[in-house]
Amino acid sequence: MISTPIRRYGAAILMLLTGVFSGGVLATTHTATTSHKAPVIKTSSSTKVSSKQEYSRNSAKSSSLPDLRKYPSGTPRKKAFLRTVMPYITSQNAAITADRNWLVSKQYDGRWSPTERSRLKGITKRYKISWSGNTRKIPWNSLLERVDIIPGSMVATMAAAESGWGTSKLARNNNNLFGMKCGRGKCAGKVKGYSHFDTVKESVEAYVVNLNTHPAYKSFRKSRAQLRKTDQEVTASAMIHKLKGYSTRGSSYNNFLFSMYQDNQRLIAAHM
Repeated sequence: MISTPIRRYGAAILMLLTGVFSGGVLATTHTATTSHKAPVIKTSSSTKVSSKQEYSRNSAKSSSLPDLRKYPSGTPRKKAFLRTVMPYITSQNAAITADRNWLVSKQYDGRWSPTERSRLKGITKRYKISWSGNTRKIPWNSLLERVDIIPGSMVATMAAAESGWGTSKLARNNNNLFGMKCGRGKCAGKVKGYSHFDTVKESVEAYVVNLNTHPAYKSFRKSRAQLRKTDQEVTASAMIHKLKGYSTRGSSYNNFLFSMYQDNQRLIAAHM
C-alpha cells in the first residue's frame, strides 16, 4: 500500500508535466496564429506586383504616384494607372455632386442657418465667385455653372494622355498628371515651370478646379450648363470637343483625346 505523502508527490509531478506540455502547445498555437494574421511580405524593386497591391501600398505613402514603369506597357500598365487614379476622380466628382445638389435644394429657400451660410461662403471661395454674403443676392447662375462635375472618363483620359499613363517625368517627380504649369514664385517641384503636388489627390483636385474656374475654359463651362438646361447627360463624348485652349495643338488635341477615350472606354468604365 502506497503512503499518502508518496501519492501526493506523484500527483504533483503529474500536474507539473501536464502544465509544461499544455503550455508548449498553447505557445506554438499562438505563434502560428500570429504569423498567419500578420505576414510580412517583402517585394524587390524588380518584382512585378499586382495593381491592387500597388494601390494599397500607394495609399500608405501619402498617396504619391507609384512607379508604373515596372508594369508591361499596354493593358497591365493601364489597369495599374486607372486603379491608382480613378478613386480620386470618383471621390472628387462625388464631393462636387453633393455641393451642387445642396445648392439646387437651397436655390428657392429663403431660410439660411449660420451653418448653411458658412457652407455657401466656402463654396463661393473655392470656385472663385464674388459674393457679398447677402442671401437675397446669391449669384446662382455663376454657382451652378461652375459647381459641376468633369466627366470621370474624360478626366482619366486626359490624365493618361498628359502623363503617358503615369510614366512621364512630370508625373513621377511632381505628381502632376495633367501637365499643369505653375505661376511665378509658386514652382517647387523637380520639373521646372510645372506645378508640384504632394499627392495624386491634389493633382486631380487642382485640375478640376482649373477647368471649373479659369477664364480660359469659360466656353467649356457654358457648354456643360447648356446640357444641364436641356436635361442632357454630361459625358466625356459630349465634353471632350468642348474643351478649348488646353493645348496649343487646338482641335487636333481634342481629336487625339477623343480617339484615346474611344480606344480605352471599356477599360476606364471598368474602373469607375
